[in-house]
Amino acid sequence: MAYRKIEHVQIRRSATGCLLLTLLIGFDSTAARAMSIRENKTPLARSADGAVLFEIRAHGPEGGGSLSYRVQGKSAGDRADFLLSSDFSPGDGSRPQIVSPETCRERLGALGIELAKRKIPGVTLHPEGCRADSRAGLVVARPAASGR
Repeated sequence: MAYRKIEHVQIRRSATGCLLLTLLIGFDSTAARAMSIRENKTPLARSADGAVLFEIRAHGPEGGGSLSYRVQGKSAGDRADFLLSSDFSPGDGSRPQIVSPETCRERLGALGIELAKRKIPGVTLHPEGCRADSRAGLVVARPAASGR
C-alpha cells in the first residue's frame, strides 16, 4: 500500500512538472511573438489569369527591415520571391544593408522577367533605385482602371 502512495506522488509531481513546463512554454512563445518580425503584404497588380504581384515589407523588433516582392500563382507552391533590401539590426543599433546594389538590380531584372512571363500589366521597375539605402520606389504599379 505504501508503494502505491509513493507511485501516486511521483505521478502527481510529474503532472505538476508537465503543467509548469507547459505554462513556461506558453509564456515563452508569447514573448517570442511580441519580439517577432512584423510583415505587411500588399497586392500591387494582377494578371488576367489570377497571378498577383505582392509587395512584402518586414519590420524587425530592433530596427531595420526588408523589402521583397512575390509573384503568386493560383496554387500556394506556385510563387517566386525577390528580396531586394534587407537591413535588419543585428542588435547593436546598426542597420547594415545585406543586399548589394548589384544583387538588387539582378533580382529586379529577374522580377521583370517573371512579370512578363505571368503577363502582369501596369508595373514599372526602377533599377536605378538599387543604389539608394532605402530602396523605396523600385517597383511602381499603375492603379487598376476603374470599371464604369
